[in-house]
Amino acid sequence: MPVTAEEAERNRERLIEKYIKSAEYSDIETQAAGINHIAFVTDRIEETIDFYTKVVGLKLLRIRPLDHEPQSTMIFFDLGRNELLAFLCLADTKDKAAKGVGGIHHFAVTITHEQYEGFRQRAEARGIPYNTIAHEILTSISALDPNGIEVELSVWNMNPDDMSQKKELEPAC
Repeated sequence: MPVTAEEAERNRERLIEKYIKSAEYSDIETQAAGINHIAFVTDRIEETIDFYTKVVGLKLLRIRPLDHEPQSTMIFFDLGRNELLAFLCLADTKDKAAKGVGGIHHFAVTITHEQYEGFRQRAEARGIPYNTIAHEILTSISALDPNGIEVELSVWNMNPDDMSQKKELEPAC
């Protein structure tokens, strides 16, 4: 059943009240240092390598067999800060995943303004359609990779340390 914009806004307000304003959920120290790697499945490994190196601009670091499944292949790209993007070419994959609950909508990589412009130029040169968005948090450009995964390249418009919505809700002294 479709949700109206007003219903969605009321639900966001309820979630903010319940979770953002609650110390139980928002006054904790994050127990992670970053992403080690994100892994997606591909059946188009060479197109994936070409897209992520030649269009997105990521360095290909390693190609290796998948642990406990030597007939499958893993590839790793450098995302910076010792974080990796991996793709798995599985030997027994038959079905394509669909977007939906539990599925992947998109993933985003932090870039600079110069890298944003470079991606835009490379995408245009190859005729790859892309979308852009800009708001108080970030400015982004995104495109579908050869696997149908939306990759978003984002430039921060605010300091990520100031991202907490709770700070916005606290009264000024």
